[in-house]
Amino acid sequence: EGRSIYKTIKKVILYLFSTSIGEVLTITGALIFGMPLPILAAQIIWLNFVTDGFLDMSLAMEPKEKGLLLGKFERPKKYLIDKLMLQRMIFMAVPMMIGTLFLFQKYIDINMEKAWTISLTTLAVFQWFNAWNCRSDSKSIFQLNPFSNKFLLGATFIVILLQLSAVYTPFLQKILHTVPLELFDWFIIVPVALSIVFIEETRKLFYRRKLIQIFMK
Repeated sequence: EGRSIYKTIKKVILYLFSTSIGEVLTITGALIFGMPLPILAAQIIWLNFVTDGFLDMSLAMEPKEKGLLLGKFERPKKYLIDKLMLQRMIFMAVPMMIGTLFLFQKYIDINMEKAWTISLTTLAVFQWFNAWNCRSDSKSIFQLNPFSNKFLLGATFIVILLQLSAVYTPFLQKILHTVPLELFDWFIIVPVALSIVFIEETRKLFYRRKLIQIFMK
């Protein structure tokens, strides 16, 4: 149980830190390139407490990994965040920044509120996919049974509904400074956000090959 709890804590930390760093890099990148703020204070609160709130709690309910007792368990001497976690945070946070700013600058001259809505929604969708990335440090998300963590499945469904409410409900539109998105906008946002899965899957592939080489030696 100790190993399982330790792994679960690392998954939650990885998710929270990578998404937070992604938000910070997005704002920092906008300032460096002389762009307006891509997300507002209320939108940051929405992402951190609503989107992240449901997803990190559901990640904490991730079932015990098979074969966890087979490998050697190495406790960190000082820090819970190791080199692999830092590497994964970078691989997850940088695409969030690039993808969000890329779409944000496309909409700035069209409508500022729509540009903010695009940024907020893009970051939210990035976070939906990223939660599934964090389920394992080496296994592909396509190898993991999506129904083995029904809490994550349910939380993802809830945050999708909440984000749709944030975009299309007049009450939340006033609070979050959002405007309705067209179907075409979603066809742009979702593929861009999916890039985080492609990048993390590529990293996992090389990581698995490295583990195989070490094992063969």
